[in-house]
Amino acid sequence: MSAAFSLLGLPKNAQRKVLNGFDAVQLINFSLLSNNAKTLVRSLNFTIAQITLCADEDFIEIQAIVDKEQSVGWIFYPPEPSSRIQPVRGTVPIFVPNLVKAEKNFEETIYFKNPKMSISEWLTLIIEVFNHPPILDILWTKPDCLFDMKSIKGIVERFNVGSHFFTRNCGVECAQLALRTMSESRTLAIASPAFANPAEYQDILILNSKSIFIGFSFDFDLKISLDDILIINSKLIHIMSRHITDKTINRYLKHWIQGSNPRMENMRLEFEPNRIFDEEVILRGLKYRRARLIRQNQPKICIRRKDGTNGIIVLHLAETRCFDFYVSN
Repeated sequence: MSAAFSLLGLPKNAQRKVLNGFDAVQLINFSLLSNNAKTLVRSLNFTIAQITLCADEDFIEIQAIVDKEQSVGWIFYPPEPSSRIQPVRGTVPIFVPNLVKAEKNFEETIYFKNPKMSISEWLTLIIEVFNHPPILDILWTKPDCLFDMKSIKGIVERFNVGSHFFTRNCGVECAQLALRTMSESRTLAIASPAFANPAEYQDILILNSKSIFIGFSFDFDLKISLDDILIINSKLIHIMSRHITDKTINRYLKHWIQGSNPRMENMRLEFEPNRIFDEEVILRGLKYRRARLIRQNQPKICIRRKDGTNGIIVLHLAETRCFDFYVSN
Protein backbone atom coordinates (compact mmCIF):
# COMPACT_ATOMS: atom_id res chain seq x y z
CA MET A 1 0.00 0.00 0.00
CA SER A 2 2.83 2.42 0.91
CA ALA A 3 4.47 1.70 -2.45
CA ALA A 4 1.22 2.59 -4.18
CA PHE A 5 1.01 5.93 -2.37
CA SER A 6 4.69 6.54 -3.19
CA LEU A 7 3.72 6.14 -6.82
CA LEU A 8 1.13 8.89 -6.43
CA GLY A 9 3.94 11.16 -5.25
CA LEU A 10 6.00 10.73 -8.41
CA PRO A 11 5.98 13.24 -11.29
CA LYS A 12 3.14 12.66 -13.75
CA ASN A 13 5.35 11.32 -16.53
CA ALA A 14 6.90 8.80 -14.13
CA GLN A 15 3.46 7.80 -12.84
CA ARG A 16 2.19 7.12 -16.35
CA LYS A 17 5.32 5.17 -17.27
CA VAL A 18 4.89 2.86 -14.25
CA LEU A 19 1.12 2.42 -14.71
CA ASN A 20 1.50 1.57 -18.39
CA GLY A 21 3.18 -1.61 -17.19
CA PHE A 22 0.13 -2.60 -15.10
CA ASP A 23 -2.44 -5.06 -16.38
CA ALA A 24 -6.18 -4.33 -16.22
CA VAL A 25 -6.70 -6.05 -12.86
CA GLN A 26 -3.81 -4.14 -11.29
CA LEU A 27 -5.14 -0.87 -12.68
CA ILE A 28 -8.57 -1.43 -11.13
CA ASN A 29 -7.03 -2.36 -7.78
CA PHE A 30 -4.81 0.73 -7.90
CA SER A 31 -7.81 2.96 -8.71
CA LEU A 32 -9.50 1.77 -5.50
CA LEU A 33 -6.93 3.67 -3.42
CA SER A 34 -8.34 7.16 -3.93
CA ASN A 35 -10.08 9.50 -6.34
CA ASN A 36 -6.67 10.79 -7.41
CA ALA A 37 -5.58 7.24 -8.23
CA LYS A 38 -8.75 6.67 -10.25
CA THR A 39 -8.27 9.92 -12.16
CA LEU A 40 -4.67 8.98 -12.90
CA VAL A 41 -5.67 5.59 -14.34
CA ARG A 42 -8.41 7.18 -16.44
CA SER A 43 -5.84 9.53 -17.94
CA LEU A 44 -4.07 6.54 -19.51
CA ASN A 45 -7.06 6.28 -21.90
CA PHE A 46 -7.32 2.51 -21.83
CA THR A 47 -10.60 1.33 -23.33
CA ILE A 48 -13.01 -1.56 -23.01
CA ALA A 49 -14.41 -3.13 -26.16
CA GLN A 50 -17.29 -4.74 -24.30
CA ILE A 51 -18.48 -5.20 -20.73
CA THR A 52 -20.81 -8.02 -19.73
CA LEU A 53 -22.68 -8.84 -16.53
CA CYS A 54 -23.41 -12.50 -15.84
CA ALA A 55 -25.63 -13.58 -12.93
CA ASP A 56 -24.80 -17.22 -12.20
CA GLU A 57 -26.46 -19.49 -9.61
CA ASP A 58 -23.87 -18.84 -6.89
CA PHE A 59 -21.98 -15.75 -7.96
CA ILE A 60 -22.04 -12.66 -10.18
CA GLU A 61 -19.40 -12.00 -12.81
CA ILE A 62 -18.29 -8.92 -14.76
CA GLN A 63 -16.36 -9.69 -17.96
CA ALA A 64 -14.50 -7.23 -20.17
CA ILE A 65 -12.07 -7.00 -23.07
CA VAL A 66 -9.51 -4.25 -22.44
CA ASP A 67 -7.80 -2.57 -25.39
CA LYS A 68 -8.77 -5.58 -27.57
CA GLU A 69 -6.01 -7.60 -25.91
CA GLN A 70 -6.72 -8.54 -22.30
CA SER A 71 -9.71 -10.65 -21.34
CA VAL A 72 -10.46 -9.82 -17.72
CA GLY A 73 -13.16 -10.84 -15.30
CA TRP A 74 -14.24 -10.14 -11.74
CA ILE A 75 -16.24 -12.84 -9.96
CA PHE A 76 -18.13 -11.78 -6.84
CA TYR A 77 -19.04 -14.31 -4.18
CA PRO A 78 -21.81 -13.93 -1.57
CA PRO A 79 -21.10 -13.36 2.12
CA GLU A 80 -22.24 -16.87 3.02
CA PRO A 81 -21.71 -20.11 1.08
CA SER A 82 -24.83 -21.28 -0.73
CA SER A 83 -26.86 -23.97 1.01
CA ARG A 84 -27.82 -27.21 -0.64
CA ILE A 85 -31.47 -26.16 -0.60
CA GLN A 86 -32.47 -25.05 -4.08
CA PRO A 87 -34.02 -21.57 -3.85
CA VAL A 88 -37.20 -20.63 -5.67
CA ARG A 89 -36.68 -19.07 -9.09
CA GLY A 90 -36.39 -15.30 -8.98
CA THR A 91 -36.16 -14.94 -5.19
CA VAL A 92 -32.42 -14.66 -4.43
CA PRO A 93 -31.51 -11.04 -3.65
CA ILE A 94 -28.37 -9.47 -5.09
CA PHE A 95 -25.71 -9.41 -2.39
CA VAL A 96 -22.84 -7.12 -1.43
CA PRO A 97 -19.90 -9.42 -2.21
CA ASN A 98 -17.55 -10.75 0.43
CA LEU A 99 -14.82 -12.20 -1.77
CA VAL A 100 -13.68 -11.12 -5.24
CA LYS A 101 -11.75 -13.26 -7.72
CA ALA A 102 -10.04 -11.38 -10.55
CA GLU A 103 -8.88 -13.22 -13.68
CA LYS A 104 -6.81 -12.15 -16.65
CA ASN A 105 -6.96 -14.15 -19.87
CA PHE A 106 -8.67 -16.97 -17.94
CA GLU A 107 -5.33 -17.93 -16.38
CA GLU A 108 -3.84 -15.47 -13.92
CA THR A 109 -6.04 -15.33 -10.81
CA ILE A 110 -6.00 -13.34 -7.60
CA TYR A 111 -8.44 -13.31 -4.67
CA PHE A 112 -9.09 -10.38 -2.35
CA LYS A 113 -11.66 -9.10 0.12
CA ASN A 114 -14.31 -6.83 -1.31
CA PRO A 115 -13.88 -3.24 -0.02
CA LYS A 116 -17.61 -3.07 0.86
CA MET A 117 -18.59 -2.09 -2.68
CA SER A 118 -21.87 -3.14 -4.31
CA ILE A 119 -21.97 -4.78 -7.74
CA SER A 120 -23.33 -1.52 -9.18
CA GLU A 121 -20.40 0.40 -7.70
CA TRP A 122 -17.96 -2.09 -9.24
CA LEU A 123 -19.60 -1.65 -12.63
CA THR A 124 -19.39 2.12 -12.30
CA LEU A 125 -15.72 1.94 -11.36
CA ILE A 126 -14.76 -0.32 -14.27
CA ILE A 127 -16.71 1.75 -16.78
CA GLU A 128 -15.23 5.02 -15.51
CA VAL A 129 -11.63 3.80 -15.28
CA PHE A 130 -11.67 2.38 -18.80
CA ASN A 131 -13.55 5.31 -20.34
CA HIS A 132 -16.47 3.17 -21.50
CA PRO A 133 -19.93 4.56 -22.30
CA PRO A 134 -22.56 3.56 -19.69
CA ILE A 135 -23.58 0.55 -21.79
CA LEU A 136 -23.32 -3.10 -20.81
CA ASP A 137 -24.52 -6.47 -21.98
CA ILE A 138 -26.18 -9.12 -19.82
CA LEU A 139 -25.31 -12.78 -20.28
CA TRP A 140 -27.82 -15.45 -19.25
CA THR A 141 -26.48 -19.01 -19.09
CA LYS A 142 -28.56 -21.03 -16.60
CA PRO A 143 -31.88 -22.88 -17.00
CA ASP A 144 -33.43 -20.91 -14.13
CA CYS A 145 -32.96 -17.32 -13.01
CA LEU A 146 -32.47 -17.67 -9.29
CA PHE A 147 -31.68 -14.01 -8.63
CA ASP A 148 -34.50 -11.56 -8.05
CA MET A 149 -34.91 -9.73 -11.36
CA LYS A 150 -35.77 -6.44 -9.69
CA SER A 151 -32.45 -6.66 -7.85
CA ILE A 152 -30.61 -7.20 -11.14
CA LYS A 153 -32.51 -4.29 -12.67
CA GLY A 154 -31.39 -2.20 -9.70
CA ILE A 155 -27.75 -3.03 -10.52
CA VAL A 156 -28.01 -1.88 -14.13
CA GLU A 157 -30.51 0.99 -13.77
CA ARG A 158 -27.71 3.57 -14.18
CA PHE A 159 -26.62 1.96 -17.43
CA ASN A 160 -28.11 1.19 -20.83
CA VAL A 161 -28.48 -2.50 -21.60
CA GLY A 162 -26.96 -3.05 -25.03
CA SER A 163 -27.72 -6.75 -25.43
CA HIS A 164 -29.32 -9.68 -23.69
CA PHE A 165 -27.40 -12.86 -24.58
CA PHE A 166 -29.35 -16.07 -23.92
CA THR A 167 -26.79 -18.83 -24.34
CA ARG A 168 -25.36 -22.13 -23.04
CA ASN A 169 -28.10 -23.67 -20.87
CA CYS A 170 -30.35 -20.64 -20.53
CA GLY A 171 -34.01 -21.62 -20.38
CA VAL A 172 -36.94 -19.97 -22.14
CA GLU A 173 -38.66 -19.10 -18.84
CA CYS A 174 -35.46 -17.46 -17.60
CA ALA A 175 -35.35 -15.24 -20.69
CA GLN A 176 -39.03 -14.37 -20.41
CA LEU A 177 -38.62 -13.44 -16.75
CA ALA A 178 -35.59 -11.28 -17.53
CA LEU A 179 -37.28 -9.44 -20.40
CA ARG A 180 -40.48 -8.81 -18.47
CA THR A 181 -38.33 -6.87 -16.00
CA MET A 182 -35.74 -5.40 -18.39
CA SER A 183 -37.23 -5.21 -21.87
CA GLU A 184 -35.28 -2.12 -22.95
CA SER A 185 -32.26 -3.33 -24.91
CA ARG A 186 -30.87 -2.77 -28.37
CA THR A 187 -30.14 -6.41 -29.17
CA LEU A 188 -31.51 -9.84 -28.32
CA ALA A 189 -29.15 -12.74 -29.05
CA ILE A 190 -30.57 -16.24 -28.70
CA ALA A 191 -28.15 -19.17 -28.81
CA SER A 192 -29.35 -21.66 -26.19
CA PRO A 193 -30.61 -25.05 -27.44
CA ALA A 194 -33.70 -24.53 -25.26
CA PHE A 195 -34.92 -21.98 -27.84
CA ALA A 196 -35.21 -24.39 -30.77
CA ASN A 197 -39.00 -23.86 -30.97
CA PRO A 198 -39.86 -20.14 -31.33
CA ALA A 199 -43.56 -20.89 -30.82
CA GLU A 200 -42.66 -21.13 -27.12
CA TYR A 201 -41.34 -17.56 -26.92
CA GLN A 202 -43.36 -15.47 -29.35
CA ASP A 203 -43.68 -12.87 -26.57
CA ILE A 204 -39.93 -12.29 -27.04
CA LEU A 205 -40.15 -12.08 -30.83
CA ILE A 206 -42.65 -9.21 -30.69
CA LEU A 207 -40.44 -7.02 -28.46
CA ASN A 208 -39.39 -3.67 -29.83
CA SER A 209 -35.64 -4.39 -29.95
CA LYS A 210 -33.41 -2.89 -32.61
CA SER A 211 -31.80 -6.24 -33.52
CA ILE A 212 -32.50 -9.91 -32.95
CA PHE A 213 -30.17 -12.82 -33.65
CA ILE A 214 -31.60 -16.33 -33.40
CA GLY A 215 -29.25 -19.28 -33.70
CA PHE A 216 -25.46 -19.10 -33.77
CA SER A 217 -24.77 -22.58 -35.14
CA PHE A 218 -26.72 -25.27 -36.96
CA ASP A 219 -26.41 -27.52 -33.89
CA PHE A 220 -29.09 -25.20 -32.53
CA ASP A 221 -31.50 -26.86 -35.03
CA LEU A 222 -33.90 -23.94 -35.02
CA LYS A 223 -37.38 -24.81 -36.32
CA ILE A 224 -38.89 -21.41 -37.05
CA SER A 225 -42.17 -21.00 -38.92
CA LEU A 226 -43.39 -18.28 -41.26
CA ASP A 227 -45.77 -17.03 -38.57
CA ASP A 228 -42.86 -16.72 -36.13
CA ILE A 229 -40.85 -14.65 -38.63
CA LEU A 230 -43.79 -12.39 -39.45
CA ILE A 231 -44.32 -11.31 -35.83
CA ILE A 232 -40.68 -10.33 -35.24
CA ASN A 233 -40.68 -6.61 -34.47
CA SER A 234 -37.00 -5.74 -34.93
CA LYS A 235 -35.21 -3.58 -37.49
CA LEU A 236 -32.37 -6.05 -38.01
CA ILE A 237 -33.21 -9.76 -38.11
CA HIS A 238 -30.63 -12.54 -38.36
CA ILE A 239 -31.82 -16.14 -38.34
CA MET A 240 -29.72 -19.27 -38.76
CA SER A 241 -31.84 -22.31 -39.62
CA ARG A 242 -31.70 -25.22 -42.02
CA HIS A 243 -35.49 -25.59 -41.93
CA ILE A 244 -36.55 -22.43 -43.81
CA THR A 245 -37.58 -23.50 -47.31
CA ASP A 246 -37.60 -21.52 -50.56
CA LYS A 247 -41.39 -21.67 -50.46
CA THR A 248 -41.39 -20.10 -46.98
CA ILE A 249 -39.14 -17.29 -48.26
CA ASN A 250 -41.53 -16.74 -51.17
CA ARG A 251 -44.52 -16.55 -48.83
CA TYR A 252 -42.65 -14.16 -46.55
CA LEU A 253 -41.90 -11.80 -49.45
CA LYS A 254 -45.57 -11.78 -50.48
CA HIS A 255 -46.58 -10.89 -46.90
CA TRP A 256 -43.94 -8.12 -46.82
CA ILE A 257 -45.33 -6.66 -50.05
CA GLN A 258 -48.74 -6.45 -48.34
CA GLY A 259 -47.26 -4.60 -45.33
CA SER A 260 -45.99 -7.22 -42.88
CA ASN A 261 -42.84 -6.63 -40.80
CA PRO A 262 -43.12 -2.82 -41.18
CA ARG A 263 -40.11 -2.15 -38.87
CA MET A 264 -37.78 -4.56 -40.65
CA GLU A 265 -34.89 -2.83 -42.42
CA ASN A 266 -32.44 -5.67 -42.87
CA MET A 267 -32.91 -9.44 -42.72
CA ARG A 268 -30.42 -12.24 -43.15
CA LEU A 269 -31.41 -15.91 -43.31
CA GLU A 270 -28.31 -18.05 -43.04
CA PHE A 271 -28.13 -21.65 -44.25
CA GLU A 272 -25.66 -24.51 -44.35
CA PRO A 273 -22.91 -24.34 -47.02
CA ASN A 274 -24.55 -27.04 -49.14
CA ARG A 275 -27.87 -25.18 -49.44
CA ILE A 276 -29.00 -24.69 -53.05
CA PHE A 277 -31.54 -21.91 -53.62
CA ASP A 278 -34.33 -22.42 -56.13
CA GLU A 279 -34.66 -18.87 -57.40
CA GLU A 280 -37.75 -19.73 -59.43
CA VAL A 281 -39.60 -20.84 -56.27
CA ILE A 282 -38.43 -17.82 -54.26
CA LEU A 283 -39.66 -15.36 -56.90
CA ARG A 284 -42.81 -17.19 -58.00
CA GLY A 285 -45.78 -14.82 -58.31
CA LEU A 286 -43.71 -11.71 -57.56
CA LYS A 287 -43.22 -8.60 -59.69
CA TYR A 288 -39.49 -7.96 -59.68
CA ARG A 289 -36.60 -6.64 -61.68
CA ARG A 290 -33.01 -7.75 -61.75
CA ALA A 291 -30.24 -5.33 -60.88
CA ARG A 292 -26.53 -5.41 -61.58
CA LEU A 293 -24.70 -8.13 -59.65
CA ILE A 294 -23.06 -6.84 -56.48
CA ARG A 295 -20.29 -9.34 -57.17
CA GLN A 296 -20.06 -12.74 -58.77
CA ASN A 297 -22.39 -15.36 -57.26
CA GLN A 298 -24.58 -12.67 -55.64
CA PRO A 299 -27.75 -12.04 -57.70
CA LYS A 300 -29.53 -8.80 -56.77
CA ILE A 301 -33.30 -8.58 -57.24
CA CYS A 302 -35.61 -5.62 -56.56
CA ILE A 303 -39.27 -5.83 -55.46
CA ARG A 304 -41.68 -3.15 -54.24
CA ARG A 305 -44.17 -3.06 -51.36
CA LYS A 306 -47.66 -1.74 -52.02
CA ASP A 307 -46.80 1.53 -50.25
CA GLY A 308 -43.94 2.11 -52.70
CA THR A 309 -41.08 0.98 -50.43
CA ASN A 310 -38.33 -0.84 -52.31
CA GLY A 311 -36.97 -4.16 -51.11
CA ILE A 312 -33.65 -5.61 -52.26
CA ILE A 313 -33.00 -9.37 -52.35
CA VAL A 314 -29.43 -10.63 -52.46
CA LEU A 315 -28.70 -14.36 -52.73
CA HIS A 316 -25.24 -15.36 -51.53
CA LEU A 317 -24.23 -18.43 -53.52
CA ALA A 318 -20.57 -18.78 -52.53
CA GLU A 319 -19.24 -20.41 -49.34
CA THR A 320 -21.71 -18.57 -47.13
CA ARG A 321 -25.24 -19.41 -48.22
CA CYS A 322 -27.49 -16.53 -47.18
CA PHE A 323 -30.70 -14.85 -48.21
CA ASP A 324 -30.35 -11.11 -47.57
CA PHE A 325 -33.33 -8.80 -47.77
CA TYR A 326 -33.19 -5.10 -46.96
CA VAL A 327 -35.28 -1.99 -47.40
CA SER A 328 -34.00 0.68 -49.79
CA ASN A 329 -35.77 4.04 -49.74
